[in-house]
Amino acid sequence: MVTPQVNHQKMTRARLGWAIGLDPGQRRCGLACSDASQQQVAWGLICTPQDCWDRLRHWWLHNQSTCLYLGDGTFSTRWRTDLLTWWPAQNLQLVPESYTSLEARRRYWQVYPPQGWHRCLPEGLRQPPRPVDDLAALVILERGLGHSLICHSKCLGYQAQTMARTRKL
Repeated sequence: MVTPQVNHQKMTRARLGWAIGLDPGQRRCGLACSDASQQQVAWGLICTPQDCWDRLRHWWLHNQSTCLYLGDGTFSTRWRTDLLTWWPAQNLQLVPESYTSLEARRRYWQVYPPQGWHRCLPEGLRQPPRPVDDLAALVILERGLGHSLICHSKCLGYQAQTMARTRKL
């Protein structure tokens, strides 16, 4: 499988500080945030588009130097247009989103090693027991930053309480 390459010369590298990866979707979004040193994952979550929007606005108000890496998939055009009404263009970068779901699935099994008989299954046959939108956002974030982040299971997999609601962006 070929992993898309990000042209880092063209992209504005985030100054050291918090950086966010966003995997936008119609019904749910994945968010992943690095720590201030951009070496490890601070948090990752899965939420509704409206909750994602609210969290990003809140984050921007409190951490204005943040760089946001947005996956360039199906819903990115609308998200980018709406985000640029208040998020500075120089802090918003589109990142190739191709194969992020497959990489997120693979990353799931790295963060949460299979247990019991699941270890006998080839990796391609294993299905994570939960959505991996937060890990897809992590893949987008890592592509944007140009390096892997240290990832602990306690930082990922949080589903916002509002996931039960079906609010739209």
